Amino acid sequence: MRTRFLLIGIFSILLLTVACDKDEKTREADTKDIDLMITQNLLSSDFVGNGAQWGGYDNVQDWIGAETLSEADWTKLYERIDFMRPPFLRIMSNAGSSYNNNGTYDETTKTVSLFKMLAYAQSRHIEITYGEWGHHYLNGNIEEVDVSWIANSVKFLNHLVNEKGYTCIKTVNIINEPNGDWSTTEGNYNAWKNVQDAYVLEMANYNLSGVKLMGPDVAVFNSANQMDWITRSNADLGENIGLYNLHVYPKQLIVRNGDYTEMLQAYRDVTPADKRIVLGEIGFKYDEVDAELKAQNEAAIEADPYAGEDSNMMVYKAFYGIDMADALIQSMRAGFSGALVWNMDDAMYVSPDGSNYNVDQMKRWGFWNILGEEHCGDAEDEAIRPSFYPVSLLCRYFPAGSDIYNVELPNKKGVRAIMGAKDGKYSIAVVNSNYSTYSIVLKSDFIDNIEMNKFSFKSNADGSFVGKLDENGFATPVEKGMSIDLNKGVEITLEGESFILFTNMD
Repeated sequence: MRTRFLLIGIFSILLLTVACDKDEKTREADTKDIDLMITQNLLSSDFVGNGAQWGGYDNVQDWIGAETLSEADWTKLYERIDFMRPPFLRIMSNAGSSYNNNGTYDETTKTVSLFKMLAYAQSRHIEITYGEWGHHYLNGNIEEVDVSWIANSVKFLNHLVNEKGYTCIKTVNIINEPNGDWSTTEGNYNAWKNVQDAYVLEMANYNLSGVKLMGPDVAVFNSANQMDWITRSNADLGENIGLYNLHVYPKQLIVRNGDYTEMLQAYRDVTPADKRIVLGEIGFKYDEVDAELKAQNEAAIEADPYAGEDSNMMVYKAFYGIDMADALIQSMRAGFSGALVWNMDDAMYVSPDGSNYNVDQMKRWGFWNILGEEHCGDAEDEAIRPSFYPVSLLCRYFPAGSDIYNVELPNKKGVRAIMGAKDGKYSIAVVNSNYSTYSIVLKSDFIDNIEMNKFSFKSNADGSFVGKLDENGFATPVEKGMSIDLNKGVEITLEGESFILFTNMD
């Protein structure tokens, strides 16, 4: 009997040991499942920066009868962009709206807005990619480049860089989305390459060695089927390309389920290892996959006499700020060196509307409409929209030259994070594009106790948001000088459809 009880006792101890071991492993798994671990895995260095498409204002004369915006509106723009502090902007033009294609310039009308933007960028040390939307060709042959246009286009570029002193222009982006049938190249790679070759050859006649090409500028939407444009441009143009780029207008679904990162990584993988790649445009377009959003967007466009068919009316909703933060963070996680949001301001471009062209209709994609009062009779439309809150922080606190580090993610749907470091200071961005609220722990095994400011943005179901603002409508910390022990771990409640940024940068 004693032997039997002894065996039972031993068996009970073994069961208890196994149970304890199982419990311990379960606790370890549970802990791992909620950890956001900042690693020393460097995803990219010498970050170009996040920013936006800025430029145009070519229809201001038609809209308000003036050559450019009022000084009050320019001042308002400068104040907002000063807070945003974008390291990188894209400004596109063309012969008709900036210079005459006979080599002469009209600086009292055509270039007033362009010069204001470039002067601002120069004064703030913002890197500019400048370019032209399309190319000129001869005899109806898109591959036969008009060399007189090339000569005058490069002459104007030299005027901007060397005569006007806008040395903030670091790259030229010649031909928008050349892989598309809507482009002047109609998807013809050889036509695009011929233009780039001719442009490089003509730039050699000027002191423009500090300006390189940015390309191929292809639109990829939701797939990785345009990688040959990168490999072919690398083979054909080599060191003449200073910055690789592409445009992405994904479905909300592909971003929120995380497939977006994998798609971008495919393009990063075929980009030369010693070169950087950025998103030259990023915005959301809705089709049948996002059927409810598609219907909402079309109804909102129909109800707005100033919104053209190429508009995203969801910019008025707070969830768009979550989607944009998710997209920008995923691009950084994929090794991209920056992203330019489409776009800064509704008032920049007129929108086509099929065969019924209406010059009054805008491309509504902006952080605001600076001509809300003057053009639309609605001063409230000049207010800052929700997406500016997270995007401005992802511009301001991930400065040019940053090193971007991977953050290992917990097994939580919709959670993404990234860290940027520069000059011994850090910014950590976390987004949750899912509807569930999570308790997570932010940790690092190489960053100790530091003081950081915390910003927080939460999208509400009615389109509004919860986020602390200053008197100008700019994001301000919900907590300042927080003592954060990342070695020990910081518990965070990450609400559904929310964004948090920690930083000790100025």
